[in-house]
Amino acid sequence: MTLIGRPGTGTLSRAWNSLRVLFQRDNGSASRSQERYRRAAWAGITAIVSRFISLGISLLTVRLTYRYLGAERYGMWMTITSVVMMLGFADFGLSNGLVNTIADALGRKDRAAARRGAASAFWMLASVAIVLSAIAAIAYPFINPSRWLNVHSELAVHESGRALLAFFFCFVVNLPLGTIRGVQTGMQNAFVSNLWNILGSVLSVVALIAAMRLHAGLPVLVLCLSGPPLIATLLNGAELFGWSHPELRPSLSAFSSDAAQRLFRIGSMFFLLQLSCSVGMQIDNVVIAQIMGADAVASYAIPARLFNLIPAFLLMVSSAMWPAYADAVAQSDGKWIRKSFKRVVIGGTAVTLVATAVLVLFGNDILRIWVGPKVHASWLLLGVFGAQCIINAYLQPISLLLNGLGKLRVQVITSLIAAATNLGLSIFFVERYGVVGAVLGTSVSSLLVLVVPSTIFAQRALDALDPKSNVSESVVVEGN
Repeated sequence: MTLIGRPGTGTLSRAWNSLRVLFQRDNGSASRSQERYRRAAWAGITAIVSRFISLGISLLTVRLTYRYLGAERYGMWMTITSVVMMLGFADFGLSNGLVNTIADALGRKDRAAARRGAASAFWMLASVAIVLSAIAAIAYPFINPSRWLNVHSELAVHESGRALLAFFFCFVVNLPLGTIRGVQTGMQNAFVSNLWNILGSVLSVVALIAAMRLHAGLPVLVLCLSGPPLIATLLNGAELFGWSHPELRPSLSAFSSDAAQRLFRIGSMFFLLQLSCSVGMQIDNVVIAQIMGADAVASYAIPARLFNLIPAFLLMVSSAMWPAYADAVAQSDGKWIRKSFKRVVIGGTAVTLVATAVLVLFGNDILRIWVGPKVHASWLLLGVFGAQCIINAYLQPISLLLNGLGKLRVQVITSLIAAATNLGLSIFFVERYGVVGAVLGTSVSSLLVLVVPSTIFAQRALDALDPKSNVSESVVVEGN
């Protein structure tokens, strides 16, 4: 049996065969290729369910919190969120490097190496969290949060410091927990993390509504949204390492300096990639806040959330291919990689074109229903957001392919250049064109710096995938 069925069996037969793949475990009767598709499909399905739940929660919480907090305090919230998200690179890429490490080790059936990788990543991330906490404790007395966030009302000034601390606390606690998702993603069991994420999301909205009924301030709302997902992740880790896979438990005795050095070499590449992407994607809110004020951030951040649903949806569906590519590398299965990559590109582009057209045409109608008439986006803003979505849809599967193959250097170089270009262009355009300039800066920098080099390098990587080439060796070289 193949994923698409035998020639001539018809559409229904192909659909039935595809459904059978979801439930046919790798017990010797199913091929390795089918097992990759099965795990990727379950990861995609659960990610979609998780995203739809998160979407519903996002629609609800944005509507509730925008009205509850007002424009300035909501803009402050979005600005703090963007800054904390930019700190995502603080794990030095270790959790992403762990995905490749686990996938490679399990592809070679080396569970000892997988355990060493998990333990080394956990204790390194825990050390980073401790160091960041110490730095924050020393620096906080010298920071003026209200001036930095550019807020002026008495309530916003009063809440700014505590809200910033609440976000930072949740971020630091979450750092070593990245090991859990890294292990599950490397095992192609990301669907388990997705199920726990669903639980955390549901609990967070319940806590948020309860907090607003009690007339809580912004710092409490931050903890209500960020705390329950942390608890769900902790429970996920307890189940993973205590019951399902105790052999992968990250005990201190399993820490390996060799594994840590290899993780750091691979992770440093992901670190630079995360840094450039975080700055490139999150800097717009900060630029708008500094140039136009915190209340102007909402007019950008809310339409951005609407359009960001498209690449977020595609990432949920296609990100499961990253560890699948890494597993195929370990098995020297280049043919499967080429075929799967083509399917992801075609499917993602088609979905993006349709979804983007809908949002551009009916974006303001959706915004009016979502948050009310106070937020209105110009046709130019909607159009530029749509163009950015299409560019992202093209670049995203290329990035996942290169991640799985361990080809990181060209991504790091181009992304760093794109981030610097984006910052300069966003400042230039926002000063002249207002909010739309932030989106324009991101789109132009992506077109100028990312599209052509990514296309060329991805084609070369695919051309190198033939039965005679040692693909796994290329991953090790690139990772180092």
